[in-house]
Amino acid sequence: METPAGAEDPRRRLAERMGFFLEQFGWPRMAGRVLGWLLLSEEDEVSLDELAAQLGVSKASVSNAARQLEQIGALERAPRCGTRKAYYRLAGDIWERMLELEKKVSDGFVGFAAESRRELERHPGRDARLSEMERIFSRYGEMLAGFIASWRKERERG
Repeated sequence: METPAGAEDPRRRLAERMGFFLEQFGWPRMAGRVLGWLLLSEEDEVSLDELAAQLGVSKASVSNAARQLEQIGALERAPRCGTRKAYYRLAGDIWERMLELEKKVSDGFVGFAAESRRELERHPGRDARLSEMERIFSRYGEMLAGFIASWRKERERG
C-alpha cells in the first residue's frame, strides 16, 4: 500500500494500537506491535529489517518480540533460500493456538487450586477462594475446549 509523501501509514498507527491493547493483558508492547503489523501487512512474510523500518524501532527489539511470539506459536519463521535475513509470518492457525494457550493457562489455575487445597491445612476463607478459582477456571476450560472443537469442525467444513 503506497502512502502519500508526508502521510503516516495507518498500519503503523493501528499496529501501535494493537501494542497498547495487548500490553493491558501483560504482553510486551513491542510484541503487540509486531503482531499488529503482520496482521495488517499486505505481504504474507516480512523480514525483521522491514518490520523494524516500518515500525520505526530497532531490529533488536523487533527480533526479541518476534522470538516471543514464535515461542507461543503466533509466528513462524519463513525460510528463504539465498538469504540470511530472518522472515516471519503469522502461524496459519494463530487464533486456535491462542485459544489453546488460554486453555493451558486456565488448566494451570485449576491445577494450582486443586494442589493447594490438597497440600494445605483446611482454612475456611482460603478454601473458599481456591474452590471458587478451581470451579470457575474448570468451567472456563471446558467452554474453551468445546469452542475449539467447534471451531475446528467449522474450519474443516470451509
